[in-house]
Amino acid sequence: MDMNQLFYHHQMALMEKAAARRAGLCTANVDLRGHYAKRIEEYRARRGLETYFRDDIAAR
Repeated sequence: MDMNQLFYHHQMALMEKAAARRAGLCTANVDLRGHYAKRIEEYRARRGLETYFRDDIAAR
């Protein structure tokens, strides 16, 4: 997956979780936001780039 795909999936996960909360629905136990944040950080680290997310966000 390239960086654009990772950011796309991360954004979609954020929007889906927000929509579920507004609708009063239970959100899944899988933390896709944290999963994609971690993958973005790993991608950036492999390429010697600075971190994008704060440590507490990427660790979720």
